[in-house]
Amino acid sequence: MTGPNLGTGSANSYRALFAIPGTARLYFGYLLARMPVGVIGLSLLLLGQDTGGTARSGLLVGAFSAALMIATPLLGRALDTFPPGRVLSLTATAQCAALALLAICWSTPEPETGLLLTGALLAGASLPPAGPALRVALPVFVPDDLLTTGFTAEAVILETVYIIGPLLVGGLGAVAGWLPLAAAGGCTAAGVAIMLSSGRLAGACVDTPPARALWTLGPLADGGVRRLLLGAFLFLPALAVVEVGVAAVAGERDRPELLGVVMAFSAVASLAGGLLFGLRRWPGSLASHVAVLAGWFAAASVLGALAPGPWPVGAAVVLGSLVVAPALALLGRIGGVVAPEGRAAETYTWLSTMNNCGQAATLPLAGFLAERSGPEGAFLLAAALAGTAALFILNNRHHLSPTTTSRPREPVGT
Repeated sequence: MTGPNLGTGSANSYRALFAIPGTARLYFGYLLARMPVGVIGLSLLLLGQDTGGTARSGLLVGAFSAALMIATPLLGRALDTFPPGRVLSLTATAQCAALALLAICWSTPEPETGLLLTGALLAGASLPPAGPALRVALPVFVPDDLLTTGFTAEAVILETVYIIGPLLVGGLGAVAGWLPLAAAGGCTAAGVAIMLSSGRLAGACVDTPPARALWTLGPLADGGVRRLLLGAFLFLPALAVVEVGVAAVAGERDRPELLGVVMAFSAVASLAGGLLFGLRRWPGSLASHVAVLAGWFAAASVLGALAPGPWPVGAAVVLGSLVVAPALALLGRIGGVVAPEGRAAETYTWLSTMNNCGQAATLPLAGFLAERSGPEGAFLLAAALAGTAALFILNNRHHLSPTTTSRPREPVGT
């Protein structure tokens, strides 16, 4: 699934990308629409703690995560079946209702657990699939030379959301606990409206088959998609496993602030790596690029295991984080390449689901290793996951290559 090559040559830059009419509006709307991702989880933790203690916090976050994991592929299938405006509008409406319910619960002296659970479940099940909608739309109007930049910009924006979100919770939450949830609802509504007003989502699903049964395998029936998802299942959890290693280092030295400092620098490094990666066109296949980046992350994780102190550990984590946003962007591009016709949105959502499933499978093991053998155990687990992913993706690179045919695209105006 590739867009038109209109001779942009080596000028694979953000300036050329945002010169395409409607693109800047689309990305700005995407930034707002994704803001709840960085707000809801932390807000639920604080809401549960404020209304019932740590046990309730875990219950609310678990309910939100479970609903999100189950609903994400279904919303992707809905995007492949119905116009994106309809799916995004309906989910944004439900999301705002869920966040309003949770905000009201926060201002209630003793909210019922059932009411809180309803809000958390609805918030997870209705998170608008803005990411898949954006990714499906990009190849429709962005030329081939700029697709890597387009997907990298999306990954960079998502990293930015995870930086801004906690700041919103901290800043607005200091005024009133319910304010971050209200702000997240406002961002959802405004972001979806701006994305739709860009005019760039309307043609994303023009040749989609009219209807599909929800019980079919969908893109999972395709061998290329299954190979991609297995590679993602191995590599993406390694990013979270490294955080366990950093937390173990901070715990050993009784310096909890180290976790926040190192992960803040890590986020900045990921942003910088993504911005630099998207500035040019890189030779070679997409799968080979992902394999190299996963190998880089594995090597940095080994350095983290061998580091003699907390600051060398931090340097190793920052070094590995440079490739996070580029790797996410490339996995998204490969998803569009291997997805069966009319199944791209659901394929993108399965990438997110594989990340969640992989974390559920590996984080308990990472915590066990860190407790038994120290931070080195977690870092070595991350290295093993990323290294295995690199070898697997490299070995299957021919199954993750672009198809020889592509569907017609609309002209690109610059």
